[in-house]
Amino acid sequence: MIKINIFQNPEVKKLFTIFALLLIGLIIIALLFSLAGRYQLKEAIINEQAEIIALISEKYPEAEQDVIKRITQNDNESALRGKDILKKYGINSEDLDLETPLLQNLFFYDLSRYLLLVIIACVAFTLTLLVFLKKQYSELHEITSYAGKINRGDYSLDIRDNHEGELSILKNEIYKITTMLKKQAQALQNEKVILADSIADISHQLKTPLTSLFVLTDLLSQNPAEEDKREFLNRMRSQLKRIEWLVSSLLKMSKLDAGTVTMKKEDVYVGSLVEKALEHLSIPLDIKRLQVHLTGEKTVKFTGDFNWSCEAIINIVKNCIEHTPEQGQLHISFAENPLYTVITIRDNGQGIDQEDLPYIFNRFYKGKNTPEDHVGIGLAMAQAIIKKQGGDITVKSEKNRGTEFTIKFYRGY
Repeated sequence: MIKINIFQNPEVKKLFTIFALLLIGLIIIALLFSLAGRYQLKEAIINEQAEIIALISEKYPEAEQDVIKRITQNDNESALRGKDILKKYGINSEDLDLETPLLQNLFFYDLSRYLLLVIIACVAFTLTLLVFLKKQYSELHEITSYAGKINRGDYSLDIRDNHEGELSILKNEIYKITTMLKKQAQALQNEKVILADSIADISHQLKTPLTSLFVLTDLLSQNPAEEDKREFLNRMRSQLKRIEWLVSSLLKMSKLDAGTVTMKKEDVYVGSLVEKALEHLSIPLDIKRLQVHLTGEKTVKFTGDFNWSCEAIINIVKNCIEHTPEQGQLHISFAENPLYTVITIRDNGQGIDQEDLPYIFNRFYKGKNTPEDHVGIGLAMAQAIIKKQGGDITVKSEKNRGTEFTIKFYRGY
């Protein structure tokens, strides 16, 4: 259970500070009322004593100075004798029913004065509390309205508050949640766009081989000669393999685009990685009779995902094979330094036109020297895989002298 000390709340502190200032103000007013009451009491006593002196002076003029002396100086013996005289007439402090004009005036004066003080105190504290509550509920209403707009998908609002207090903290936390929801909504929208693009890409790329299959099927239905039939079947098998590769590649690209691929972080030894990639490409390498030269220490490694990295290397080497003439050469070298591990793949093929170089990693891009059946997805996938692991890939090429791909996997991934 979370314990909350309300006295540490800045809003409550502020309210109590205002209450303390009001209390000090009321104490000052009470002191002023007390001084005014003292003056009033002094005036009332002087008036009452003046009436008594006037009466005594009229009948006993010679006693006037003695009476004045007794009024201005304390004389306990005279006071006791005077009390005894008053008792003869039933006037004493024990007589609770005694009501003189002086006592009545002082009573009503004190009553009105302290009632006014209480009224001022109640009004001041009530107004302060109402202002405080109005401000708090106004901010709560603002938060409620903000939450309603967020619920309706309006993420353009900004409720951040730089003041102290729990409500300000709540506003800032809600703004953080709003920012997170905005990012999630944008990511979801991007995923929808990526999915739509991927479906469109797959549909577009499958159209050509499917059309070929329909044509070949029609030709087979016409009962051709045995030799033509074998040729048609071989073409159909080739188109089916192409469809399989297309679907597999496009699905992998879709996963990479959608961010659903989780790359492992393990030690990948480059020598083993390259050898595994070349195993998958042994048939096209043999068909073209290409010579492959490997240069690098077996201890060279980087942190990444072996299988996905192998997929990237396969696509890059495959691109080199497609653009290298028969009996050509491939040079693959690798090394490491304190900053990164570098893999270089170089061929001695026809090269890439300079105007095509900036676009060769674009999906479905076909340069001037691209074979007719080339799809243009391999290098795009390779770049996506490498970047997903915190690396980068660059290319340089010279016409009729070959192309060189440089891959770098940085430390600390």
